[in-house]
Amino acid sequence: MKRLLILISILGLLLAACGGDDKDKDNKAGEQYTIGIINLSINLESVITGFKTQMAELGYIEGENITYIYDGPPASITGLDELAQKLVEADVDLILCVSTPATQAVQRATAEKPIPSVFAVVQDPIGSGIVSSLTEPGGNATGITFGPAEGKRLEWLTRAVPGIKRVYIPYNDDDPAPHAALVLVSEAAEHLDVELVLQPAHGAEEIDAAIKNIPDDVDAIMILPDSIVSQRITDLAALAIERKLPFSVTVSDNVVAAGALISFGMETEPVGQQAARLADQVLKGTKPSDLPVEVADFFLTINLKTATALGIEIPDSVLRQADIIIRDEE
Repeated sequence: MKRLLILISILGLLLAACGGDDKDKDNKAGEQYTIGIINLSINLESVITGFKTQMAELGYIEGENITYIYDGPPASITGLDELAQKLVEADVDLILCVSTPATQAVQRATAEKPIPSVFAVVQDPIGSGIVSSLTEPGGNATGITFGPAEGKRLEWLTRAVPGIKRVYIPYNDDDPAPHAALVLVSEAAEHLDVELVLQPAHGAEEIDAAIKNIPDDVDAIMILPDSIVSQRITDLAALAIERKLPFSVTVSDNVVAAGALISFGMETEPVGQQAARLADQVLKGTKPSDLPVEVADFFLTINLKTATALGIEIPDSVLRQADIIIRDEE
């Protein structure tokens, strides 16, 4: 009789435990999240695509247990503060920030009402004041950076096209990201004995002029991580081919779309997926300050279609190390 009572007690405990598990599952299934998204550049939409795709893989299904608030890129950097404030007022659970200026706008908006954020495509999160360190971000934000690639990208350009001595760089002077990149690129340029022909610009008209008025005495064009100038990649690629100038971009996927010659940098959709994995941890309760900032994977991409158009033969030593090669027949 005593043995029977013990068995009944054990069975009851097992049933209670199973019921508890079901209850936890029901609670988890019933949780609803709202994520705000703020993005400066139309060229970075694929970051958001990657983010949403990975979030769905992690069980966050749009229309079921997660809602996204996203109004698209603003007309200019000055519109970011209004978009960030709107997300704060919507009381979202987390904000995905795409670009350095977008992340800084969210920081300003969340100063009085802390909302966790995950950033992507940020050149220098420490120098931009977003985090205190990469290993211990502090504050209420963590994310993905790609800064270390910029100096190496100039080196790859000179290795792909030996003899380059003067490189033209138009950049948006209102964006902190290209300023941070210039530190690394300048150091590399000094080591490579390359002169940087810098053209800062403010606003759409000056940027347009900087793109159209490429100096006659430069050997190549390079753009920095710059949300505004990067929107003109197609125009720059066409001008570069017309002028027979090698053109280097910072985002690998733009090489295919725009016809630039070379890139050493991230691919935006995988960066979005990487950011989603951080967001998942934050939504599950981990503080952003406890999640180290991650570095994006870098890819060397060579566009042989463009090389042919420029009359350039890329050395085999470079082609053998390329991660992606766009060939004439593709």
